[in-house]
Amino acid sequence: MLELPKNALVAFVSDSHIGGDPGCDGFESPAELEALFEELGAREGPVELILAGDLFDFLQIGEVPKGTDRASLTVSRPEYVSMFAALRRFREQEGKRVVYLPGNHDAEGWWNPEIQDALRRRGLIDEFAYYYLASIEAGGRRRVIYCEHGNQLDPSNTVEDYHDRLDTPIGHHVVMDFTRRIAPYGEISPGLDLAEIKMVYPLVAIPGWIASRYFYAFIGRVTKFLLIPLLFAYTLYRLAGYFISLSRGDKSGLFGGYRELPEVHEIFVDIGFYSLLILIVFAVFFIVIRHAFHRTLRTMSPGEHSHYSPAETSVNQVKEILTGGLKPPMNPSLDPTTVDVFVSGHTHLPSLSELERQDGSRCTLVNSGCWLRQLQPVSPHLKGLPVFVSKFVLTHVRIFVDDDALRVELWEQPKPAHQSLTRIERLLSSGRRPPQPTPNSKPRMLASTTL
Repeated sequence: MLELPKNALVAFVSDSHIGGDPGCDGFESPAELEALFEELGAREGPVELILAGDLFDFLQIGEVPKGTDRASLTVSRPEYVSMFAALRRFREQEGKRVVYLPGNHDAEGWWNPEIQDALRRRGLIDEFAYYYLASIEAGGRRRVIYCEHGNQLDPSNTVEDYHDRLDTPIGHHVVMDFTRRIAPYGEISPGLDLAEIKMVYPLVAIPGWIASRYFYAFIGRVTKFLLIPLLFAYTLYRLAGYFISLSRGDKSGLFGGYRELPEVHEIFVDIGFYSLLILIVFAVFFIVIRHAFHRTLRTMSPGEHSHYSPAETSVNQVKEILTGGLKPPMNPSLDPTTVDVFVSGHTHLPSLSELERQDGSRCTLVNSGCWLRQLQPVSPHLKGLPVFVSKFVLTHVRIFVDDDALRVELWEQPKPAHQSLTRIERLLSSGRRPPQPTPNSKPRMLASTTL
C-alpha cells in the first residue's frame, strides 16, 4: 500500500477512449482534458493522477503500420499532440506522478510490452498497475483509497488474464466485430448516422436508438411530403368553396358547407377516412412492436429488474464488496472492509454515494464517469419512442485531506453538445431535454462527501 503525505491530491480520470479508425474515434474533448492536466500540474504539493482504465480505445483501431503500435499511433495524431504534451509536462513537475490502470478497451497495454515501452519513452506514464491502493492520514488515522477500472464487475467485459492476448470477452467482439465495422459507414439514411452508434448510452439502448431514428425520420417525411401538401390543398379547397358561396349570397362561413364543390369534398372525405385507417393500423403495429421490444429487453436483462442498468449493477456490486460480501476482482487479497473510498469507472455514468457498514463505519463509492459525448434517451411527450439527446459527460474524481477529514469530490467540465434532432423530435422532447451549458463554462463540482 502506498502511503501518501497529508497534502497530497489524488485525481482519477477514466474512459476517455482516445483513438480509433476513421469514423470510430469517439473522443471529442482534447482541449478540455488538456486543461485538466495543466490545472493539476500547476497545483502545489504532490498529485497522484490515476488514469483508471480505457484511456485509449485500442479496440477501435484495426491494423497498424509495421514498426509502430496503437498507443504511439494515437499519441502522434495532430489533434492530440498538445494534450499529451500537457500530460508530459504534468509528470515532469516535482511531486507529480501518473499511474495507468487497465480497462477492457486498452487491455493490449498489458499483453503488448511495446505499448508500455512507448508510453514510458514518451514520458507519459510512471507506473502501470492492475489497481491503485493508497492510504492517507485524516482525522488521526490512515484512510484507505482503492481503485480499479470496474470492467471485472461486468461479466461481458471481464478479462481473466491481462497477459493473454487471446482472452477476449464478448464485449471485445461487440466493439471489434460490430461497432468498429459499421461506424465507418456513416449516415446510411437521413437521420441515422452509424458513426454515432458508439455514443449511445447505455449500449443496450442501441436497438431503441435505431428504431427511434427511423421512426422520427419517417414521421418527418410523412409530414413534409404528405400532411403539409394535404393541409395546403384542403385550405385552397375551403377558400374556393367560401368565395363560391359568397358569390351566391351564402354567408355560412369558411367551414360552413360542402355543396359548392361536392366532388372535391368526397375526395377529401376518402383521404381522411383511409388516412385514419392507416393511422390506426400503424398505431396497433407500433404498440405491438414496442411491447415485443420491451419484452425482449426484459428477457435479455439479468436479475429481476425489468430494465437492466449496467451502472446500477456496478454500484450494487461495489456496495457488496465494501461490506465484505465480495472481494475486489483485481486485488482479491485485500480486505475490502478496510477501504474508505472505492473508485471505479467503466459504466460511463458518474456517481457518488455513501454507505454505512454494519459496524457503523462510513465509506464512499464513486464512479469517475467518462470523457465522452453520449446519446441519452429522453422520454418524449405522447409516450412515443425515446428521443436520443446529445450530451457531453466530462468528469473526474478528486480525493484530498481537508481540515483533518478525507474529502471526496466529483467534478464536471460542462460543454455544450450539438443536437442532430428533427423538428418532430425537438417538438416532442420540448421541456424534457436536459439544459445545455453555455460555451466556456467553468469546471464545477457535482457532488462531494467527507469522511
